[in-house]
Amino acid sequence: MEHTQPGLHRTPVAPALRISRCRILCVDDEIVGTEMLGEILKENGYEVVLCHRPFAALRCDLSKFELAILDFQMPGLNGRELLLRLRALGARFPIVLLTGCLAALSHEDRVLFARCFDKSMPIQCLLGTIAEFLDPTQPPDYGT
Repeated sequence: MEHTQPGLHRTPVAPALRISRCRILCVDDEIVGTEMLGEILKENGYEVVLCHRPFAALRCDLSKFELAILDFQMPGLNGRELLLRLRALGARFPIVLLTGCLAALSHEDRVLFARCFDKSMPIQCLLGTIAEFLDPTQPPDYGT
């Protein structure tokens, strides 16, 4: 039986937007959805490191990543707490929020992230944002 998640469709981003071999850190305690997202990102030419526990992400060598995608509601640390710890450890890359509870988040939580997406949104929205952030010809447009 194949598991599907709303918004996660296996349509590769247009080749002109693809930025190959950039490494993305994905942190979400929902294993099936995270594995699916990881596969979609790999199909689009990215290297992906998946962490199903927020504290595991804090043990990664952050200098190896160009972007991170975090969930918000996770055991141990929520997405805001994880983002703040990643920044304190030296993460200077865009950190994108991908959550199932976007409407419930405060403005104060949302503005910490480079971009915020609800998991029900089409995956093309997330892929386009990733390509935009990782395009070396574009000036940085995210908080560090």
